[in-house]
Amino acid sequence: MQNLIKLVLTLACFSAFTANAYAGEVITRMSDRQAISFSQMMADTERSGVILVAETHDNKKHHEMQHAVIRALWEKKMPLAIGVEMFQMDNQRQLDDWVEGRMTEENFEVVYARNWSYDWSLYRDIFIFARDNHIPMIALNIPKEIIFKVARQGFVSLSPEEREKIPSGVTGNLNRPQTDFLKNTFQSVFKREASGKIFASFCEAQAVRNSGMALTITDDRKKHPGRKLVVLAGTWHAVKHGIPDNFVSINSQDYTVILPDIPELGIKSITSAIADYLIEW
Repeated sequence: MQNLIKLVLTLACFSAFTANAYAGEVITRMSDRQAISFSQMMADTERSGVILVAETHDNKKHHEMQHAVIRALWEKKMPLAIGVEMFQMDNQRQLDDWVEGRMTEENFEVVYARNWSYDWSLYRDIFIFARDNHIPMIALNIPKEIIFKVARQGFVSLSPEEREKIPSGVTGNLNRPQTDFLKNTFQSVFKREASGKIFASFCEAQAVRNSGMALTITDDRKKHPGRKLVVLAGTWHAVKHGIPDNFVSINSQDYTVILPDIPELGIKSITSAIADYLIEW
């Protein structure tokens, strides 16, 4: 069980801020597999209402890339918000206090640590940029205690009171592409545990995260249709068969997925069914 909780916390890992900062990187547009510039990618991306920028949580370059995308949109004076997997939705008020300058960095670090286990320095530039420019930040993640319970006992174990803490419509159903990847990963890390009830409950926990974040994003789009939402999430949430597969009333023409190259995927494995752009370092 300790191994299971560890995987719930860490699996999403598999899951200068101008265009010039990416001069040495290769950006591939997956629709035609052409190499393009950062500015070309952003020109296309600007047409989307939701931009999912994936990450490996402890990779600083990935966060620099996310910051570059946010800054590029902000510099064009576009109405903008940032959705973050790093914060649980029941901590939205504290996130608002940070953006509005009502909380010191020292105090905010304490709140951040309650929500996310990765070092503050990895995300600091993004959070500071949002605060300094009054860019709203949206807490996307399901409360930890809900995820842990589903991972241990399955989605059906949630009480009516616990279900009230998550968006209406959240499900524990995971699609086949994500299930297959999780099974492969679970087998390599946990050997014999990659089967049966333990694995099924773990998949349900991942599905709860994906559907919960998708519903929160959908709700934000309804409330702010003229505002772009940049979503920062682990790779296996941000790919198209993750969060986007659970979107309600957001069609495939209104979102873009930007994916960093990671060992588990790579250019040969990525298609336009998984991401719109792949960035390789």
